[in-house]
Amino acid sequence: MDTPVGGDGTHHPVTGANSLDTDGLVGVEPPLTWHISALVRYPLYGLYGVLLAPLPFLARFQGQILGAWLLGLGLMAGFILLYGLLSQRVQANGVGLQVVYPRWVPPWVAQGWSLDWSEIQRIHTRPTGQGGRVHYLVTPAGAGYLIPMRISGFNRLLNTITHHTGLPTQTIKPLAQPWMYAAIGLCVLILLPFDLWLMAATFRG
Repeated sequence: MDTPVGGDGTHHPVTGANSLDTDGLVGVEPPLTWHISALVRYPLYGLYGVLLAPLPFLARFQGQILGAWLLGLGLMAGFILLYGLLSQRVQANGVGLQVVYPRWVPPWVAQGWSLDWSEIQRIHTRPTGQGGRVHYLVTPAGAGYLIPMRISGFNRLLNTITHHTGLPTQTIKPLAQPWMYAAIGLCVLILLPFDLWLMAATFRG
């Protein structure tokens, strides 16, 4: 997720980038910061919950007490990792741009990156399997860094990139439209009553 890729499209993670913080960009102006949009985060949290939270209760209902505990622990660990992924931050100042995650997120889950404005040569666009497009900041060496597209204030990020690099970004659009996550939220609301009924029925025995 958001790891640099080479000119051949293969991913090349940045060693130690996951531990970057605001000190990674040394400059006189304070960094601008973007977070993943709440319209993205909360529907995904809800979807995780309504799809997986009933599993320990089903195991308990079937008399598999140990299985219920193991599932519960696994779900908590999974939620913590999901929270870490969705805690991604994008930061920019007069020196460059960086993507960072909380320090406790394992590097095999997500790695950040840092790039000086002077290193950005062009923007490369690639189609996705779902019919959308993703965009990379490309260096003279051919390494590409994925522009995060699910953040709140995406247009401001694009304007910042254009301001510091002179590269046009007018044609770049967010990867997913808001209605997609609104639909996920609606599915969560539809499934939630069933989950609550199942949990209550399990406790009633």
